[in-house]
Amino acid sequence: MQLNKLEIKGFKSFGDKITINFNEGVTAIVGPNGCGKSNVVDAIRWVLGEQSTRMLRSEKMENIIFNGTKTRKPANLAEVSLTFDNTKNILPTAFSSVTITRKLYRTGESEYRLNDVQCRLKDISDLFLDTGIGSDSYSIIELKMIDEIIANKEGSRRNLFEEASGISKYKLRKKQTFSRLKDTEADLSRVEDLLFEIEKNLKTLENQAKKAERYYRLKEKYKILSLVLASFRIVSFRTSLNELEVLEEAQNEGKHVLGVKIEQLDAQIQKHKFNSLTKEKNLSVQQKATNDFVTKIRAYESEKKIKNEQLKFLQDKERRLTEDLDKDKAQLQHIHYNMKRLNEDRLQEEQNLNSLVQALNELKEEVDELRQQQTSGKAKLESTQKQNAELQNQVYTIEKEVDILNIQQEALLQESKRNIEDTQNRETEIHEFNKVTVDLESKLAEKQTQFHKMKQQEDDVKEQIIRLEENINANKDSLSQNSRKADAKQNEYNLTKSMVDNLEGFPESIRFLKKNAQWNKNAPLLSDILFCQEEYRIAIENYLEPLMNHYVVQSFDDAIEAVKLLSNASRGKANFFILNNLQRSENITTHAPADSAPALSVVDVDKKYQALAEHLLQNVFLVEDEREDSLNNQELENGLVLIAKSGKFFKSKHLLSGGSVG
Repeated sequence: MQLNKLEIKGFKSFGDKITINFNEGVTAIVGPNGCGKSNVVDAIRWVLGEQSTRMLRSEKMENIIFNGTKTRKPANLAEVSLTFDNTKNILPTAFSSVTITRKLYRTGESEYRLNDVQCRLKDISDLFLDTGIGSDSYSIIELKMIDEIIANKEGSRRNLFEEASGISKYKLRKKQTFSRLKDTEADLSRVEDLLFEIEKNLKTLENQAKKAERYYRLKEKYKILSLVLASFRIVSFRTSLNELEVLEEAQNEGKHVLGVKIEQLDAQIQKHKFNSLTKEKNLSVQQKATNDFVTKIRAYESEKKIKNEQLKFLQDKERRLTEDLDKDKAQLQHIHYNMKRLNEDRLQEEQNLNSLVQALNELKEEVDELRQQQTSGKAKLESTQKQNAELQNQVYTIEKEVDILNIQQEALLQESKRNIEDTQNRETEIHEFNKVTVDLESKLAEKQTQFHKMKQQEDDVKEQIIRLEENINANKDSLSQNSRKADAKQNEYNLTKSMVDNLEGFPESIRFLKKNAQWNKNAPLLSDILFCQEEYRIAIENYLEPLMNHYVVQSFDDAIEAVKLLSNASRGKANFFILNNLQRSENITTHAPADSAPALSVVDVDKKYQALAEHLLQNVFLVEDEREDSLNNQELENGLVLIAKSGKFFKSKHLLSGGSVG
């Protein structure tokens, strides 16, 4: 035997109906504090018959009913159901699945059900006896019970061993036997009192026995005389029997006619079954459409996840580009600094070059002066050879100085050449540096362009993400609205179906006839055969409201049969339209008001009930609500009825009815 599922509705914190399935391998319920684990254990103990409010952690029993919240009303009852698998026949019952249910109403009424059949608590206790399952058993253990078992509080460990070994069943029987023995001892103590009372009443009983003997003698005489009287009556009964046989033949003929009608009604039942199958197919199509919507929603959620990943990738890419841009800016600042330093070096070199050129010019002037002096010396040497010897040393010294100056001049020339070459090299480096600077500036411009493009793309992606999030939110809103509408429609369908199945709102007589197998269940109500356009439904219903619960039967006998059933069962009264007594009315010309529409033109019925519809709506016309004042003083023909299209009023020659529309 295995616990299959637990259904809870309106018990403690479970306001809505929930179902917990205990599949194979499930042995425990875990969760954080306050999630309702203890309430699940309390629900199982309660449905198994727990009567102690202390064990249910409540002051009084009615506190276990869901007490409502700020936004929800309190529940009217608490209901818990347990379903067990009995394929191994551990429970002494023929059912393979056993469901026990306990209900507690806020009025204080309580009931137990076994497989949806009302029973006693003792029946449930006897059913689960010696199975290890009960309100105080250890097959269902909550957290605090483990501490009690370890501490052996109130002999809990002994109870656990006794339950596991099967002794608890015999202890219960022993307790019941002792209580019976006490009752028997109490009865034995009263035996003497009863004997005294019996002896005291013995004489009275003897007198009563004599009277009884006399009664039996008179009864035998009465029996003989009754037989004589019956023999005389049998002669008269024979003539009545012949008459009854004639009536029986007539009834058999009527039975044959009813059999033909039953076959026709069976054909109609098959037709209604076919219509119900068509509606079920339409329902399955709507269910399929709902599943398609769910699939689309899941696709939208997966697309949202993809967009979120793309957004993360773009954010990472933006971060990397920002880091590259910062590096490029730092490199650009470094380049600007190098350019500034090279410009300063170039200016310094230009200053050095200018100073060298100036020194070279001064040396050239000195050389020119020396050459002029040499020319004057040679002239003096030719003119004054005498002085030549004296001045040879001076000339030699001057020549040596000239040679030194020439060497210095050559050295200066070479140094100037080197300076010129260095200047050219520096100019070449500056030129190349300018080229690199131009390239870097172009690259910087490209990077800035790329940065602007990426920033624009990022803005576009952000806008696209915002639009997608708006679409997702809109889809979520539409989904939630569709879910709420679907739930509302499902609840409306369930409520309508339960109301239709239980005939809610109908008189007791109609519910009795619908569920009575001795009467024709296929006889419809007027509300079942009358179909109207939605625009005029309220107006027609308000006008025909007193007649909507009238049965439509074929013959007078059907109505008489239903009346007899209602009278015998004292279930109220019902009204009937008899189709055989109705004839198609001829078209009678009536002077209807202008801008009015016949009620028969907006009503649709089967041909079988056309005569009834004409009888009820022959002279009924629909008018606009705005014409109410203009019709106040208008004289209507006898039988002519005007109805407002909204159902606000209807008016005949001697009658006006109206008010708010229900």
